[in-house]
Amino acid sequence: MEPVAFVLSLLSSLLFAGPSIANYIVPDRKPIRDMTFDELLEFVPTTDPKTDWHGFNTEWAGETFLKEDPRLRFRSSYAEQDIQCENFQEPWANCHPDKNARGFWFNLSYNGALIERFIVVSVDGGRALVPPPEINTTRIRRLHYVVAQIHDSLGSLDEYIEKSRLTVESAT
Repeated sequence: MEPVAFVLSLLSSLLFAGPSIANYIVPDRKPIRDMTFDELLEFVPTTDPKTDWHGFNTEWAGETFLKEDPRLRFRSSYAEQDIQCENFQEPWANCHPDKNARGFWFNLSYNGALIERFIVVSVDGGRALVPPPEINTTRIRRLHYVVAQIHDSLGSLDEYIEKSRLTVESAT
């Protein structure tokens, strides 16, 4: 009886470990450290904003990094050089009970090298961070939406996109 149990447990271990072993030998994608600029920008929207990223804030700055490779990170600060616009004026941003809106730069970097800068707008007295739509449209690019989702600590992004009468580009 023991040899049969041993063989069955060995087979079940191989069966359940197979996908993990295969992914280790032949990964589904390139390691982040080997990705190009464009591949990094295509990769960010494929991540899960709530489980793949970890962030922390201080009184003067915030950083959010990818758990898989902390060298990929967003940085924002409340210093003057990181405020994109102190008095952001757009109908979609100023249509809330608190009309004040402020634009911030969120910098995506890898290993300290700047990859891209994103604008995220604090609306309704800081109740939500909403990415601006493309110029002369009400459509938010998917990448910009995911960047805002990564930083949506209050869980209010989708509500404020709807209140602002904006739409999000479909995932491809």
